[in-house]
Amino acid sequence: MLLVAPIVKYSPRQGNALNLRRSALQGNGNDVSKHDFTRMSLIERCALTFESFLRRDFGSRFYQEEFLTGIASRRLEIVNRVGKSGGQTFLLATILAFFDLISGSTFSYGGLTLQITKDLTPILALLTAGSLLNQTFAMIDEQIIFRILLKLGSNINIQNFPLLLIDKMAHNLWGDAVVPRVYGQKSGRGQSIAFAFLSGVVLVIAACMFLYPAFMVIRVFFDVITSDARWIAKAISGLSVGITLWATLLGGMFLVKFKFYPADFQESTNLPTEEFARKMRNEIARDGAEKDA
Repeated sequence: MLLVAPIVKYSPRQGNALNLRRSALQGNGNDVSKHDFTRMSLIERCALTFESFLRRDFGSRFYQEEFLTGIASRRLEIVNRVGKSGGQTFLLATILAFFDLISGSTFSYGGLTLQITKDLTPILALLTAGSLLNQTFAMIDEQIIFRILLKLGSNINIQNFPLLLIDKMAHNLWGDAVVPRVYGQKSGRGQSIAFAFLSGVVLVIAACMFLYPAFMVIRVFFDVITSDARWIAKAISGLSVGITLWATLLGGMFLVKFKFYPADFQESTNLPTEEFARKMRNEIARDGAEKDA
């Protein structure tokens, strides 16, 4: 799953362009049409919240050495979580896939002789589902921090802010190198084609790595349900399927682009937006004119 990060999340056209995408026409006059909206993912929307903080009088705090060192350290911690949980998930799913090869064997631990039986598969499935959920949480957190870094850069016209922090956080440098460039020495068509092909391959592999443990958990669930296993084993298998569905739905929610509509108040100050204030002034003036008439 680590391979997805540098390919999917990086785009040379990111930044303020995310705020300009509109899928419908603006209403006439000073009214904002209800059809005026922006499509973006929940991660992009979270980054806009941070961007609103940058416009406040304390925005310079986010460029101080202490904050930059802290956010770099937090990102590296989360990246380690992604790698650890991803490896653990893949290992547990593989044990479930080849459990028949080790079923019936015995091993000694602390003077006790233990035997591996089919009754352990629901427990392994539960551990796999829990590890998959933890991996999903970590990947979402890592993407949110990366979007925040992009906002920090775009606010001061630096297109590759993570590269500026290389002394604090050298992470996925190869991913940055393969992304086509649109500033400075512009990339040619060859690199763009290679990047598109590599992105497709990585997306397919990432999807398989995510669906692989989910499939193994569901397979164990059906095997346990259709057998004469004890009720506790069936309950554990059902719980593991529920956790797997939670992880799948959660990951899907952060991949889908939702509609967001213009609000009447600014996010970081709770003050009315210019459009809303103008609309209220026009309504007050119109009501006053009607009363005078």
